[in-house]
This record gives sequence, C-alpha cells and structure tokens, in this order.
Amino acid sequence: MSRHRRALTAAAIAGVVLAAVLTEQAQPGSARATARTSLTPTIRPVGGSGLFAPDQQPRFTIGGVGRAADVSWKINDTTGTIVESGSGRSAAQSVEVHPAGALPSGTYRLTVNAPGGATASYRFLRTIDGPTAQDPYFGLGVDPVSGALPTLDALGAGTSRQDLQWSAVEKVAGTFDFTAVDARIDPIVRDRGVSPLFVLDYGHVAHTGGAMVPPDVSKPAQATAWKRYVRESVTHMRTRYPDADLSYEVWNEWTNNHGGLPATAAAYIELASVTAAVIRDADPAATIVGPTQNSVAGSERAWLAEWFEAGGADHVDAVSVHPYNNPWGPEDCVATNPCIEDSLAWLRQTADRHPRADGTPLPIWITEVGWPTRFGGSGWVDPDDQTAYVLRTYALAAQYGVERLFLFEMAEPTLADPNGLARTFGLTGTPASGYEPKPAAAGWATMQRVLSGKRFVAEHRSGGVRHMRFTSPDGKHHARVVWQSSERHVSTSVRVSLRGTGRLVEPTGSERSITGSGGKLDMSAKWIPRFVVWNE
Repeated sequence: MSRHRRALTAAAIAGVVLAAVLTEQAQPGSARATARTSLTPTIRPVGGSGLFAPDQQPRFTIGGVGRAADVSWKINDTTGTIVESGSGRSAAQSVEVHPAGALPSGTYRLTVNAPGGATASYRFLRTIDGPTAQDPYFGLGVDPVSGALPTLDALGAGTSRQDLQWSAVEKVAGTFDFTAVDARIDPIVRDRGVSPLFVLDYGHVAHTGGAMVPPDVSKPAQATAWKRYVRESVTHMRTRYPDADLSYEVWNEWTNNHGGLPATAAAYIELASVTAAVIRDADPAATIVGPTQNSVAGSERAWLAEWFEAGGADHVDAVSVHPYNNPWGPEDCVATNPCIEDSLAWLRQTADRHPRADGTPLPIWITEVGWPTRFGGSGWVDPDDQTAYVLRTYALAAQYGVERLFLFEMAEPTLADPNGLARTFGLTGTPASGYEPKPAAAGWATMQRVLSGKRFVAEHRSGGVRHMRFTSPDGKHHARVVWQSSERHVSTSVRVSLRGTGRLVEPTGSERSITGSGGKLDMSAKWIPRFVVWNE
C-alpha cells in the first residue's frame, strides 16, 4: 500500500548540543582500527523510551561511532524539513545528543552519519500534555519485561493484557510458584497501578498431555488439576494486589487452540462454566470475560451466535472478541468483505438480546485487534494505514458499547526471523531497535491523552467524512475525532461545531490554537484522524 503524507506544523527547535561521553574500552590497536571501519551507529533514547513527556528533555546516546570519529547529525520534522543539524568529533565510542531548549510537541527523526558512510536514524515523539494510565479503555497487549516499562509509561495505557499460563506457574506438577510471574507483573500492577487482564491458558504436559492442549473437564483428573490452577492463580493475584482491578479471560481463541476437543461453542462453554465458578468463589470482585473469539467473518459470527444461544454469556461479565480484519480498515464494509464496524454493530445487537440476569446489557471488550506493518507474509499494511486503522477503531468501537480495547501489541517481539515472518503488529519496534516508535505510537499516545476520561456522545457522517464527539462526565471537556475514509491522499473540507477557542491536535502529536467563527470551524478531514479539543 502506498504511503500518504501527513501534515505537521513546522516547529522551531532550540539549539541541539552534541556532547562527547567517554566510554572507550581498552582493546588492541588493530581491533580499534577494524571497529572504526565496520561499526554501525546505534541510537538509544536516554530513559528507555522514544516518547518524551512535556517535562522531559529528549536525549539520545549514539553508540558505535569509534574513537575520534567525525559525526554529523540532523533532526527532521514530519514534513521532511531539517529543523536542526550539526557535527562534532567524538572523543570516545559514544556521543550524546540533546536539545538545549524546549521542544514543541510533535514527531521528529534524528539521523546520525558516521565515518565510512555508516548511518542510523530514530523516530521520536514529544507528546502533548494530558492524563496517562487512568482510562481503562486504552489497553495494550504487553510483554512485561523491564525494558518495555518506560515505553508503557510514555504511551499511557490504563490496562494491560498478558497470559498467565498454567505451565508458567506449575512447572512441577502439584507445586505452584509465582516468583517469576510476580517479578514481571509487580512493576505494572503494584508499582504503576495499571489494571491487568490475565488470560488463563493453555495446557499442561503433566495434566493434559501437551503444552497447548486444553483440559477435558469431563475427565475428573483433568478438571481437578485445571480448577486447582485457576484457584491458585486467582487467589494469589488478589492476595498480592488486594486493591487492584483484576480481570480474567477464559482461554484464548478456542477455535484456534482447542486441541483434540471439539471447536464448538458448547465445548468452550463446558470449560468456561467450570472456570467461572472457581473464579467467583475465589475472588467475587474479579471480572470474568470471554469467549475471546474472532468475530468478523460469517463463520466467526455463527460461532458467537451459538455461544449466546447456549448460555455462554451467563458465565461472563463482559463479552470479549478479537475482530481482526487486516489488511482492511475497520469501516471498509462491502458484501465480499465483512468489517470490524459491522461486526461490532451485530455483536452489540446480539448481546442486547441476551442481557445479564438483572436485565442490563453486557459490555464488550476487544481484547485483541491490530494491523501488522511490512513483513514476509500477507495482510500487512503501510505504517500510515496502521495509524489510521488503529485510531479509527478506538473511535468507532466506543459507540457500540466497547468498554475496553486492548491493542495487539505494544512492541514487536524479539524473535528468530529467518523467513521475515516475525510479528510486526507493535506500536514500536523491537527491544533491539530501542523500542523505536512507529507513526501509530504517536497517534495512539496522542489519542489516549485527548480522549482519556471522555465518552462517546454523538457522530456525524457526510459521505466518507466522519466526526465523532467525546465529552467528559461533567460536560466541560470535549474532543472531536475527524477523518475521511475515501482516499489516502485526499484532504476533504468539513465544517464542525466549535464555540470559541480550542486546539487542533494532529496524530503526530503537534498542536495549534484554533478559533471558531459563528460557532463553526472549517477544517480538512484526512485519512488519519485529527482531533479538535475544547473546554466549556
């Protein structure tokens, strides 16, 4: 898919200081000579994240540049304009680049050139001001390793999703040990207050005969072992995090991971009903979600319809789905291509026909959705399309009663990739890239800050142009999400309501003041959503 341009107001940058940092390690002269001709520069953000808050000065360590190396650098904004450049000679094998003054919000790219033609670049973001880690609507699938935490903080997720695998906590049959799990989860839940969604999965070699084989709960021994795992896990988490908002998802995509058991909704309900009973007894305050099923294609909807009719909703507090539809956009709905928006509308209507015992409708949780960028397989999208589809999905889902949305995933994983098929869904690159933000990371972080604490109020459509209004509970703070889905390279004129002054916020993180005229604002709708923000 072709790349389209994104508008960004050019920002004036204060002078950038290039400071040499002595880190040379002693090595033979011949080795140093070889290093000077073969090293490739590396760029790493100081602090571990390429997303910098308004009160953080962006700083970068440039490694692998050799001793006494002449290093040049430049910073571009998203229009390609060089906003600052310079050069300097390293006294050692690393240099540090950091702005001397305040850097306006927005997305930038730092490029470093070293001797011999070696070069490296790194995208970074200066975020807008706004709340973070407060709204559970904004969730991420996270591999909770320590290196990922600064980026998780900077993005601002209010919820996170991770497996709580059976084999990880019962490595020896009959003995439960959560030491390794605690070390990964404590920094997220205990230290940061992020609400966790734990997926109770998969099999256990000692109990089910395989690591991915689900338990057959019609067999007493397997049912007993599974229920013990569920009770131990749920009890441990509540004891360790007594005040946390804890949620549990029963299994993951049953039709893809059902082992030798039937792929039917009835077979899943058999496992889910047993699991839910244990959770409710061990921790009545916990939220139970399921059936964690794909939901866009006709066959997927048929499975969900069977699940509802068979009473599956009786065992959960929220309906969880995975509405993958890549490489298409969420509202790209034609007869030959079911889409996310249609599937959510269908799911909302179906859930409303199967309310809870008290007559209230079940909320919907999207616990996985995403779009991969370029890789060796099919279904990938351009990075700008990833940004557009992610932001549009968050906006669209809100009007269908989606209570929480967990994007898959925060970062690309570090995996052996001989065939170019490693996952590329992440908002950022791999740990080896320094978690370099993709354009979608800038868009996600910006939208999180703009919409945090606000809820969907109304939508307006005109042809391919859509704008959706979100408002805070007290009615004083508002945001409008505006986009067009007709053409990637087109800007479509649109008039939206705006009384007084506000801000126009771009998905790149840049912003500027705006003023309505006669209660209206004339603006352009683009492929990637933009945000109009104002207060009463």
